[in-house]
Amino acid sequence: MEYKCNICGLHYRSEELAKECYDWCSKHDSCKLEVAEKSIEAMEARKYRQLSP
Repeated sequence: MEYKCNICGLHYRSEELAKECYDWCSKHDSCKLEVAEKSIEAMEARKYRQLSP
């Protein structure tokens, strides 16, 4: 199951990370790098870069 931050739109595999992202985004109007790097989008980007020549 995926969970989404309704502010920035990033997706997470855990509800806790999505809530942490939402809480940060709503207070700071930005993404916290330590949380955003755990998003599904970030994981897919790292995987893509590893596969690219």
